Amino acid sequence: MEGGRREALWLLGAATPADGDQLALPLAPGDAPPLPGMVPWEKMVADYGSTGVTLDEHPLELMRGMLDPQVRSSRDIEGLRHGERVKVAGLVVARQRPATAKGVCFMLLEDEFGTLNLIVPPPVHDSCRLAVRSEPLVMGDGRLERREGTTNVVVDRVTRLDRPDLPAGEVRHIEPTRTWSTEEGELRGVVPAANSFGRGRR
Repeated sequence: MEGGRREALWLLGAATPADGDQLALPLAPGDAPPLPGMVPWEKMVADYGSTGVTLDEHPLELMRGMLDPQVRSSRDIEGLRHGERVKVAGLVVARQRPATAKGVCFMLLEDEFGTLNLIVPPPVHDSCRLAVRSEPLVMGDGRLERREGTTNVVVDRVTRLDRPDLPAGEVRHIEPTRTWSTEEGELRGVVPAANSFGRGRR
């Protein structure tokens, strides 16, 4: 179909019959009005909202240039030393809190280059519970641990990751019970939920 995604959605909405008993009139929908094209962030949010995946830019790829340069990617940490302080950020893919781990929570993050393993000690889990348990985009601050060929970040702080270009007053909190939306800044409402395992899926 010629035109952008907004034009296609407009035409689809105009052609879709409304609920009710009235017979549809044989009227062809008119041309879509001039509509601005979607920016990359809006396209990505729309992809997640409609299919649950995106084949273009990863959320962290679009946010990377706006983050503090100290926030390292999964590619960056390969060159860092054991015990070094590090900040990382990513999309939460999975959370695990096995009963045998004595309250330790394990988080798997994904960024534009690969994956990151976070180890969340019990005190950090308790103090950062909301971000650890429910936020789809998080930032972790801690120390790099290399052990038996595995690289982890043992965090002492986990926070919600927001788009830095949105002032605090414009950040919208998306509750799970609300209708999903594809408006800019509402990625939290459409990204797939992370897989959670252990202790009643907490």
